[in-house]
Amino acid sequence: MDWQKIVIHHSASPTVLRRSGRAVPVNAAVIREWHLTKGWSDIGYHFVILPDGTCEKGRPLNRPGAHCRASQRNLLGLGICLVGDFSKEEVPDAQLRGLLEKVEALLRAYHLTLEAVELHREVPGAVTECPGRYFPADLLLEGLRERLAED
Repeated sequence: MDWQKIVIHHSASPTVLRRSGRAVPVNAAVIREWHLTKGWSDIGYHFVILPDGTCEKGRPLNRPGAHCRASQRNLLGLGICLVGDFSKEEVPDAQLRGLLEKVEALLRAYHLTLEAVELHREVPGAVTECPGRYFPADLLLEGLRERLAED
């Protein structure tokens, strides 16, 4: 795949579900279940960032995503999903740090510039609030600028 973009999403879900009376954390496996239930072949995102900042692998990197149809982002963009609903709450600091770490690594690995990073709502043709109105876009860009300037 010729990755040219990195598209940031949120799951727009709680971080924990109740299943059979037990608390189950939402993670890549749970999101994969949701997407398979929709008839998809796999989870739509390439990476999932948990509230504690842990990054889990999703869809293999040699396959297009299923996270943003607009502007061919499924073909051009790696999809990263943060677990949580950032239209209702703020992103935990640990999760933002985990996102920064993953995005920096992807920018370096694929020789991309900061302009390659997009919030789902910024993709031309996308009509969404994703990754939520409380997503700290300014902190993401500032953190990435600092990390990339350390070379």
